[in-house]
Amino acid sequence: MNKFQLKSLSLFISIMLFSIGFSWAQVYNLGNSSGTSAWYKLGTLSLPQHGADAIIKITAAEGYNATLNQLGDCVIRFRTSNDVDSYNGFYGTGSFYNTGRMKVVSAVRIIQVDRSTWDLYTILPVFTGQFANLVLTATGGSWTKNFTLVNPPTNIPFLELTEELIFSSSIYFNGNVGIGTITPREKLSVNGKIRAHEIKVETANWPDYVFEKTYQLPTLLETQTYIKKYGHLPGIPSAQEVNTDGIDLGEMNARLLQKIEELTLHLIEKEEEDKRIKEDLHEQKLIIQKLIIQVKEITGNKNK
Repeated sequence: MNKFQLKSLSLFISIMLFSIGFSWAQVYNLGNSSGTSAWYKLGTLSLPQHGADAIIKITAAEGYNATLNQLGDCVIRFRTSNDVDSYNGFYGTGSFYNTGRMKVVSAVRIIQVDRSTWDLYTILPVFTGQFANLVLTATGGSWTKNFTLVNPPTNIPFLELTEELIFSSSIYFNGNVGIGTITPREKLSVNGKIRAHEIKVETANWPDYVFEKTYQLPTLLETQTYIKKYGHLPGIPSAQEVNTDGIDLGEMNARLLQKIEELTLHLIEKEEEDKRIKEDLHEQKLIIQKLIIQVKEITGNKNK
């Protein structure tokens, strides 16, 4: 294939891609927030109606030093409607999410200039950096950069995007996962409260062995002696240990059940002892009643 044929083929492919519509991506210098965390106008997006999509990814930091806690990314997803007014005169929708240790974008507001022109405003942190990136991926349309420190207008249709990241497929992690912490020590570390309808914990060595005949049930005196010496139940971690290491939910439930079963055996033993005492008291009562009768008979005979 000669040079002319190669040029013709390249031109043909370009025309075909243009005619069917193709996604293009462009990289821009975002601009530096220069010491002020506030609303910034990033630029203007021209995007037609009929379900046109655009993805804007911002890669930046907060400050000029190379530390992990400064790094972050934000992805903004925007889509035009099919000339359908979905939000009080606004003809589009979208959302955004942040990744990294630093939140790059705190809020996103899209101003509708007309049905195919959109001004993009975001709240940025202090010092995004001189060479922060903005990458735009879209099918058709265009982007005009206009990085300006300015509040967005409120007298024309706009949409405040929701910050969310939703996974609709199964997710698998090989490493540790942290929620509310960047230093997870387990497969899942959560620095905060957890609410669930049900939690199932798999554990081994469930303490049914307490009811076996060979189990050495500690006496209450032995337990009392241990508590006086250490300040907690035997087999249960101290408050200091819990504050330092936390508790294993499955193991702790098993240990607590072991204590409940030991107490149950002590109660059964106590009940049996009480039953024997009642029986003894009843026998003694009968004996006393017989003795009283005999005394009365002897006394009566003497009086005759």
